[in-house]
Amino acid sequence: MSASQQRVLVIDDDFMIANLHGKYIEQQEGYQLVGIAKNFDETVSLSSKLKPDLLLLDVYLPDRSGLEVLRDIRSRNLRCDVILITAATEIHIIEEAFRLGIFNYLIKPFKLDLLKETLKKYSQYKSHLLSSNQLDQNFVEGLKKYRAPKSHLEEKLPKGLDLRTLERIKKSIKQEQQLSSAAQIAQLAGVSRSTARAYLDYLIEKDFIEEFLQYGTVGRPQRLFQLKE
Repeated sequence: MSASQQRVLVIDDDFMIANLHGKYIEQQEGYQLVGIAKNFDETVSLSSKLKPDLLLLDVYLPDRSGLEVLRDIRSRNLRCDVILITAATEIHIIEEAFRLGIFNYLIKPFKLDLLKETLKKYSQYKSHLLSSNQLDQNFVEGLKKYRAPKSHLEEKLPKGLDLRTLERIKKSIKQEQQLSSAAQIAQLAGVSRSTARAYLDYLIEKDFIEEFLQYGTVGRPQRLFQLKE
């Protein structure tokens, strides 16, 4: 094991997902999986015992919130960073997570290439930290390139789309839990049909939802949407 390897603790109550992410971590150069936890108590115990450099942390744990894990880590001054990997898309959760100093926030479902890119940036961030003994503004600006500040979420959206409306559309799709038309989603989200369509097209492009065509006896087929599994 190289001394420069980043030691990772994976926290997820879904055994299959935790193992998938754990195996993926082990495949990445410069990373070592040191443990897997499925709830708050296990996370507190293992983070104290194993002293990981990085946590891959889910928000939805069976006993307490992943945000409570974050608060506990900060209160104990543990020297570890956190990447949140979760299905949670509520604005207040995202805001608090960044306020508590997470490195990045990945929303399920996502492609493993995105996790690989995030781990690459984390390695670069850690290398940059050790690259100089002199602290100046250029050094700080270099660090900021690798982290994902709150504004980064909005910078990725195309012109004309905003994060809050996007989250309302996502929430409406999840609420339906079945094939829904743009009109149905628009009504749930409280936006116009044309607005809903713009966001739905974006979510299809990002592989977050699936589109299906329902053919009737006459006229154009109806576009229906569903959360991608």
